[in-house]
Amino acid sequence: MIIFGWRVVFFTLTSGVFHCPGCGGDREYRRRQGRNFFTLFFIPVIPLTRTGGEFVECGTCKGRWEPGVLDVPTTAQLAQMPAMLLRMAIAQVLRAGDYTDPSSRSRAVAVVQQAGVAGYDDAALNGDLARPFDEVRIEMNRAAGALAPEARESILRAAAEIALTDGRLSTSEEETLSAVGADLQLTRVQVTGVVSMARQASGH
Repeated sequence: MIIFGWRVVFFTLTSGVFHCPGCGGDREYRRRQGRNFFTLFFIPVIPLTRTGGEFVECGTCKGRWEPGVLDVPTTAQLAQMPAMLLRMAIAQVLRAGDYTDPSSRSRAVAVVQQAGVAGYDDAALNGDLARPFDEVRIEMNRAAGALAPEARESILRAAAEIALTDGRLSTSEEETLSAVGADLQLTRVQVTGVVSMARQASGH
């Protein structure tokens, strides 16, 4: 007797670590989706259509979540976020001025190293400077909300002080600082105050 039918088989599309809403911490996950199979003697033989949407499954609690849950930063990502945003802010502002100025570059490298990126050097700075402007702006805006306002203000001030290393701010540098402040989700009042403090500290 031949027994045939249909069965849904779930496949893993990607895997990694995410912040599980159910467990309340970082856990391993599998991003999965189901697919209908024609079965023969209960064995999946022929793949048919996909069924249902993609979902994220926690490897610990087995909870299933919408893929949007992967946008929530993990604990490790949160720890790295201030330094990452600092790098992007500094590169944006340096590009608006004379990014070849040795004193500005040297200070930029030192500030990032002090933020916890021990291996950061001139070559890494060049890599940051080469990133597309629009790409960096989108990434900064997406990540900034995870930090407290004080942390975001500190990042903008560091970038402003580096821009002031070689003298007064140019119109291009001022505009870029305003854009960086907006990407860091700071108000115009906050941006103005932070830049003013940087000016006072530098004597410009």
